[in-house]
Amino acid sequence: MFKRIFLVTACLLGALYPVASVANAGDARQDESWTSPHPLSLEESARVALLPFPQQVEWLDGALNVRGKEPSLQGDVNDMLRTALHDYQAGRRQGNGTFPVTFSLNADALPADKSVEGYRLSVGQGGVTICAVTEAGLLNGFQTLRQMLLTGGDRLPYCEITDWPAFCYRGYMQDCGRNFRSVERLKHELSLAAQLKVNLFHWHLTDYPAWHIECRCYPALNAPQHRTRDKNDTYTYEQIREVFAYAAARNITIIPELDMPGHSAYFERAFGFRMNTPQGMKIVGELLDEFCNEIPADICPIVHFGADEVRIPNAAEFVGFVTQKLQSHGRTPMQWASSRDLPVGEHSIEQRWGEGADMVARSIRPERITRRAFDSTMGYTNLLDPALLVRRYFFMRPCGVAAGDEQKLGTIMCIWPDGRVDNKEYIPGMANMWPGMMAMAERAWKGGGADGDHLPLDMPAADTVPGRAYAHFERRMQAIRRVQFSGEAFPMWTESGVAWTVIGPVKSSEAASRRDAVRAGRYEGLSTRKANCANLYFRTRPDTGYLGMFPQVRPGQTVWAITTIQADRAGRHKFMVGFDAPARSNRRWTGIPRNGTWSQTGARIWLNGNEITNPRTYRLAGQNAHPGNAWNFEKPLDPEEIWWVQEPIEIELKRGENTFVIELPYVGEHHSWGVSLIPLED
Repeated sequence: MFKRIFLVTACLLGALYPVASVANAGDARQDESWTSPHPLSLEESARVALLPFPQQVEWLDGALNVRGKEPSLQGDVNDMLRTALHDYQAGRRQGNGTFPVTFSLNADALPADKSVEGYRLSVGQGGVTICAVTEAGLLNGFQTLRQMLLTGGDRLPYCEITDWPAFCYRGYMQDCGRNFRSVERLKHELSLAAQLKVNLFHWHLTDYPAWHIECRCYPALNAPQHRTRDKNDTYTYEQIREVFAYAAARNITIIPELDMPGHSAYFERAFGFRMNTPQGMKIVGELLDEFCNEIPADICPIVHFGADEVRIPNAAEFVGFVTQKLQSHGRTPMQWASSRDLPVGEHSIEQRWGEGADMVARSIRPERITRRAFDSTMGYTNLLDPALLVRRYFFMRPCGVAAGDEQKLGTIMCIWPDGRVDNKEYIPGMANMWPGMMAMAERAWKGGGADGDHLPLDMPAADTVPGRAYAHFERRMQAIRRVQFSGEAFPMWTESGVAWTVIGPVKSSEAASRRDAVRAGRYEGLSTRKANCANLYFRTRPDTGYLGMFPQVRPGQTVWAITTIQADRAGRHKFMVGFDAPARSNRRWTGIPRNGTWSQTGARIWLNGNEITNPRTYRLAGQNAHPGNAWNFEKPLDPEEIWWVQEPIEIELKRGENTFVIELPYVGEHHSWGVSLIPLED
């Protein structure tokens, strides 16, 4: 067991690795309800890291020597391919020689149901050939080749790949209405997203703080005095068209969102009345006319108009007015769809979302989809911590099905930095943008069989199919991170292979009397269970629906988590340690630890029998606890509030086995009750 576990984690653990010891006890929980969309042997035998992993691949004997060589594009080369080659070569030392990559548009390259974005890629002695029915398919083939070149070293393995997406849209959203993002940054992110075969960008352009779109018919909407954030930042129509063109060159469709009639406090500040009034609807119509005249339908076929989190007496009238206006400009309307939104118009695409009890049993039910729909129910990036977000996307099925159809369009991962962010460079790290996008891209491209709703909160053992699949995905994710996302905030570390024994819960008033026995390994009369992976979730906040190992437990309980880590040398080793995941929207959490402590909840850690304290010194020690909601807060999040964007903690280990005992009380409903103890590379 040690050798197998170590092999899938060695790329990050370095001198550290988990051992079975107390935590595993040779009693792996078998959980085979979730199955991998492809045989795991194909990953185990792969000599390159690919993400998303192809639908079909045959690894052949031999490899093409590409040392010091650049791809030479031949055949049916289009502008998207030239752009992709330019992106691949940017910032790299280019080789002196070349090897041929031949592209072929062929109407018979794939069956009709796989033809829109599918491709065939062959690597052999004569070079590389990529054939597809569409130009988008050729581009997807090149993106696979790019990863093969970056992760395979000097030799490109001979192979035959046939690949296609399970869902026609794999998307992400950026909230630029609450926190303005520069055009340069948006373009940079589009380039990276395209490398994962992401093909949809949901651009949330307006929200409470501002209408960030140039407005010629009513310049007052752009006036700084009517904005509460980023007061001087406006996207000109020229810039918007520039971003659309940049995305299109990378096979990414943009859906702009002009959020109305809710999330529009700027409108009331500018005009003194609400959007759904007669005067307001007249202005709304003119705003939509101007936007649609400036951003033509051929580049912008879908316009999202929000309609979420609002109650108005004339809901049907407003929805009908906006949808008819958009249709008059040849656009398909799109709306948010949950129990708190305006009714979805007859001709609108719906974007399913939810939180808390509204999450519809944690994932969307396919029988409830009766129109074209996107699934955004897997968890917002500003709500969940890094590992939980990645797990949810990896194990769940978009739209609740294995593959999409004309109604089940795909998924959109939503990045909502609701609160003010003064330094916008913090957003990808705080939101776990790139690891989340990798998991989303994997599942939306691959699809999947059985639903894995139960797996993200109570991870399967390492020797089960889902446990092995997740470990392989982590390995691919980290390999792609190193070669394609090395300059990006990437708060996700290999967690597979860490195994735990969880003791309790017991009443916190009884914890002191039980503590010594637990530390000594005596669990008589206490509940015990096995758990897997470095991040444990006992019970999350109500905005996630109270998910976790103990969803029915109330505050006032305490658990212990025990794991053993082995080090091949004595000395200081790096760990990421955290005990709460702050909600970046409503800021609900327990606060920054006091100096010398691990959290404001009373978390304690013993290592090899001795209690250890937190070596980190906090500027804001003991501050920023929020036992309830603080919506639309204007005080920016401080990096000290987000444990996964901070520097690792160094802990002194002895050579050999090191046993950690962690005690964690559950102090309140606002607490995301869990443990993260992640060993890193040296």
